[in-house]
Amino acid sequence: MHADTLQRSADNKNFKRSDFFTSLKLKKRMDHLFKSGGKAFGKSLMLRFDRSKEVDPSFQVVFAVSRKLGDAHVRNRIKRRLREALFHLLKQKTVKQSGFELAIIPKKEVADIEFSDLVADLQSALKRLPKNP
Repeated sequence: MHADTLQRSADNKNFKRSDFFTSLKLKKRMDHLFKSGGKAFGKSLMLRFDRSKEVDPSFQVVFAVSRKLGDAHVRNRIKRRLREALFHLLKQKTVKQSGFELAIIPKKEVADIEFSDLVADLQSALKRLPKNP
């Protein structure tokens, strides 16, 4: 992150998601993640990851929510919960790793579990990412 962004955020406590992660939009990067990226598992989700060439922000993320998990409103709710859980963890600085492209693939129970359990599960999966070089 840029020093001025960090200082401004630290002074105001107004964090934006874009300070911590952005969406991964290139289809070929997503295909590469699913084809040859590493895996890390939580109880209710799976991460596919690869090192990113981008340093700022620390993560580029795609939330891959299958149609098998429910109707559009259920899938959107799952994505909102995952996005907020990731933002919560990165804002609290509980994740030490950085510089990754991530695909977060939830299971059906993500829609119904307690938010604190979701945060703990995501944190345990993120801790399984390789350490920074």
